[in-house]
Amino acid sequence: MNPQSSREVLRGMFQEAQLNERYRLLSKLSEPLKKAERDIVGREHETTQLLASMSRPELCNALLLAEAGTGKTALVQATMLVDKDRLYLEVDPARMISEAGTAENMAAILKGFFDEAEDFIKDEKHELVLFIDEFHQIIQLSDAAVEAIKPVLAASGTRGIRIIAATTYEEFHKHISPNQPLVERLQRINLNPPDQATTIKILQGMAERYGVADEFIDDHIFRQIYEYTQRYMPASAQPRKSILVLDSMVGWTRLTHRPMDRDLLADVLMETLNVNVAFKVDGAKIKKQLDEKVFSQDWATSAVARRLQLSVADLNDKGKPMASLLFTGSTGVGKTELTKQLAKLLFGDDQRHLIRFDMTEYAEDSSFAAFRSELTKRVWDLSHAVLLFDEVEKASAMVTRVLLQVLDDGRLNDDNNREVSFLNTYIVLTTNAGSEIYKSISQYAADDTGSGKQLMEYEKLIRRSISSTTGDNRFPPELLGRIDAIVPFQPLSQPTQQKIVRKKLRQMVQEVFVKHNVRVDVDSRVLQYLIEDKGDTDSDAGGARAAVAKLTDEVTTAVATFLNEHPSERRIRIDVVGDLVSDDKNLLSSDAYVEVSAVR
Repeated sequence: MNPQSSREVLRGMFQEAQLNERYRLLSKLSEPLKKAERDIVGREHETTQLLASMSRPELCNALLLAEAGTGKTALVQATMLVDKDRLYLEVDPARMISEAGTAENMAAILKGFFDEAEDFIKDEKHELVLFIDEFHQIIQLSDAAVEAIKPVLAASGTRGIRIIAATTYEEFHKHISPNQPLVERLQRINLNPPDQATTIKILQGMAERYGVADEFIDDHIFRQIYEYTQRYMPASAQPRKSILVLDSMVGWTRLTHRPMDRDLLADVLMETLNVNVAFKVDGAKIKKQLDEKVFSQDWATSAVARRLQLSVADLNDKGKPMASLLFTGSTGVGKTELTKQLAKLLFGDDQRHLIRFDMTEYAEDSSFAAFRSELTKRVWDLSHAVLLFDEVEKASAMVTRVLLQVLDDGRLNDDNNREVSFLNTYIVLTTNAGSEIYKSISQYAADDTGSGKQLMEYEKLIRRSISSTTGDNRFPPELLGRIDAIVPFQPLSQPTQQKIVRKKLRQMVQEVFVKHNVRVDVDSRVLQYLIEDKGDTDSDAGGARAAVAKLTDEVTTAVATFLNEHPSERRIRIDVVGDLVSDDKNLLSSDAYVEVSAVR
């Protein structure tokens, strides 16, 4: 009799037994194990291990340990294919718990169930294999349940019952390993995720089964499925995660007749993981696009562009985040603006794909758990992003250690002990540490382009200054060795501040026209007033941020007030009234002010 017909006979015996009230619990709480839906590849060694375990004369019980999705059930199904003389039943722990009703009743249910299994074996003269997936669900219910199952495991050989339990490593350590007598009654079999070659064979078998094998020119897409799922789904195990992606691709192909190519794979990954593997950055235009929003920081944008070239060419270190950059310089010189432009260049927007952390909020060691929790949550939700850690020198030492792990390994466990991948993130740290160096640069090495010619002379001093800071402003030197590039920002000269404020002024004029249908004329002295009379090129003065704040406070507010008080006016002008110190060096102070009026 061949194995297939033998199994059918055994299943028929069990179906008849289900009609027998004598096996009420056995038939109610278990079912014949289903055949595998796919070919089972690469588990020959583990199958032999399992068969050897069940051939032991006394303790013939096995415990399969593996991450969810690795193929614990598939291994038992593979073993059933070659083990024709035993009937394999799958026990349903959830149904068993429901039947018990309370934890106190579970011991009685377990005893009755295994007694019926032993009776069935004696009556039908065939051994049973009881497969209990999620075994920890039974064990965690009560001590009485554990005590009820121990004698069954101890006498499994003499009673003819073979038990295969299965659970994950996490549940094993939490619920099973503390009970050493229970552990000793189970032969542990570790089930490692299949390697790339085996996973590809599984995927090829799926493609054949579902009639899409001819859609693949070669194995390249299968390899990409494996590599992308390894990279972007670290909390899931092979082969399940690759199978799920291919399954989704087959669904789209059947519905739309799209080819099974990289474009479809990219769309599926975007749909299921919110990961955009198809994004394209024009390597030749990176520098130009960065310079569009960040003025007079030529060296900084060049340094960032050089790092991005590695990612665009896919030549970056695959075991770490895509890039890690330390932006250093005084306040208001464009560090945050360049980070925003980086997110826009890479992902198309500077809002959703820029995840920002103000590290002054994590200055105490007690904030460590909150930081880790929020960081992993945000990256789990959106793994394709730019992470900005502002003023990193303000973070506590414990929080810094979290960043070290991210920079070293590109991975971090969240509150649910899921592994979160940072491999597709671009990390930007900003610091104001070393401000005294930038004060010297602003006074003695001004540069209207930020070309870096002057900064190069200070490069070693900048690094030394950052690493030697102390007190509340101490930059953690251990971070420096993990960062791909230190990017210094030139203090802003007066012409650069003028360029930035002029752009913001134009934006305000356009906004007034769009929202209020009011045209705005601007006196040429407004910029002179804001930059020369009110501005400050000292590196501690706040740079462009301070200049833009003055624009908002003195000009935009005045315009808003006039619009609210004169809603019928359709043309207004902004003037500077009074004498400017920049026009008359004999003046000790300026009495000038901004005035908004209607144009008649």
